[in-house]
Amino acid sequence: MDYDEMIDLINAYIKQFKIDVAPAISNVEKYGWEVLGDKIDEISDAHKLDFIGQVFDAGYVTDEDDYNFVQNFLNEFNFEDIQQVLFNELAAFPSDAIKAQQEFSARLHDKHSATLRKWNSSIDMFKSKNYPEAGNDIRQSLEFLLRDILKNKKSIENQTKGSDILKSELGRYLKEKEINQENIRFLTNIVNSIIKISNEKFKHGEPIGLTEKDIRFYMNETYLVMQRMLDIEGE
Repeated sequence: MDYDEMIDLINAYIKQFKIDVAPAISNVEKYGWEVLGDKIDEISDAHKLDFIGQVFDAGYVTDEDDYNFVQNFLNEFNFEDIQQVLFNELAAFPSDAIKAQQEFSARLHDKHSATLRKWNSSIDMFKSKNYPEAGNDIRQSLEFLLRDILKNKKSIENQTKGSDILKSELGRYLKEKEINQENIRFLTNIVNSIIKISNEKFKHGEPIGLTEKDIRFYMNETYLVMQRMLDIEGE
């Protein structure tokens, strides 16, 4: 991770979860991990763990320098109360990731077979670095799942379209499931962001301007939305 990535990541996290702290800003007198450490020191232990976990999950920590960066700010800011928990989680991460994918596949297998086929294809395309196809398969995975759950054949765009989010196909379904309005809007906005990225970056060839890490993040966000929709379906 470079200096700007560190600052962008923590600021995006602060904004996403509406944490009541000021954004991190560049400081030429400090290393990136020091700036990041200062800001992480201001958030709760639960958010510290969640943020670091998301950084690993999205693939930003990939080499020895990055692991040293994590160790640096943990040591510098004496997060003794969370260090052991964190490193236990990191040690278990590879097996947990495999287990999570297996559980996800099992959830899709019986009722959402078309979604499962597309999702498995997206993983294969991503591994082979065929990013346009990976992006399209990721989008179609979500599209097929929404069609199954909402019991229609509409495109993903038309599932969230309406004079108001609450009047869209997705909004009405979530309201019937007694999901509160704030969470309906939150979930629908994420779906709309997935649609926007898909339309702008994957429909017309190579996703110019997106790195492998960006595409992995897009994939992770779609995965989380699908997991949430499966949870709601089962409630």
